Amino acid sequence: MALNTLYNLFAKDIELLSLAEKQVFFYIDNHVTNIEQLTLVSLAEETNVSTTTVIRMCHKLKLSGFSELKFLLSAPKKEKKNSPKDFSITFLENIQLGIQQLPIDQIELLATRILHAPKIYIACLGMTKILGEYFSKNLVTSKKNVVFTYDSFIIDILPQIVERDDLIIIISESGNTASTLSLAEHLKYNLSNVVALVNNPNAQIAQYVETLICCSSDLFDENLFKHHHAPLLIAIDLILNYFEQIKYCLM
Repeated sequence: MALNTLYNLFAKDIELLSLAEKQVFFYIDNHVTNIEQLTLVSLAEETNVSTTTVIRMCHKLKLSGFSELKFLLSAPKKEKKNSPKDFSITFLENIQLGIQQLPIDQIELLATRILHAPKIYIACLGMTKILGEYFSKNLVTSKKNVVFTYDSFIIDILPQIVERDDLIIIISESGNTASTLSLAEHLKYNLSNVVALVNNPNAQIAQYVETLICCSSDLFDENLFKHHHAPLLIAIDLILNYFEQIKYCLM
């Protein structure tokens, strides 16, 4: 659809035109959606005037010629949007890239530490709450002593209640929020065993934790995919499966 009509742009100049020029003017205005297909010659033929009349009309409208008139009336070129299928494929490819870059040695080590830790604290902030609940319930089912919290009060006093051999797992989308960083910093100077699961390769929490497991690649476009907890969930499932395998091998 064209952005403008000739009448909207040049209504005040119509009285300057001759009858033949007005005929061209209103023909264009009535066929503005086809402006890109019109040529100078075809327009002259359709309106039974000479090409000179068309050009003279353009000049009276203070335009350099018919080409400028077409440019003014042409609809802007729309950028091609990804189809839903393309969008889905891009999303899945981004997740797959993140999975391929997961630090498997650290995941296996974390699974081993979970097996041997006397108590495990899983702290979640924001939208990761449901992931932490899923993680903790699976470990409880496997008879692990797990404390799951998303309560800000408990999180604030967590550095005061954990003991030396306890394992603390922080799950955070960005790893950059003030409350997340505050918790990690306090735990660091408490000499606690802290692991962070994040979706951000540049998470500031990395400076405070013993182990950082990033579940997304640095190519993941957060502006394009605003909802992307899937990589965190996949990492959690991988940790749980390694945990079950290690436990089975030690039986």
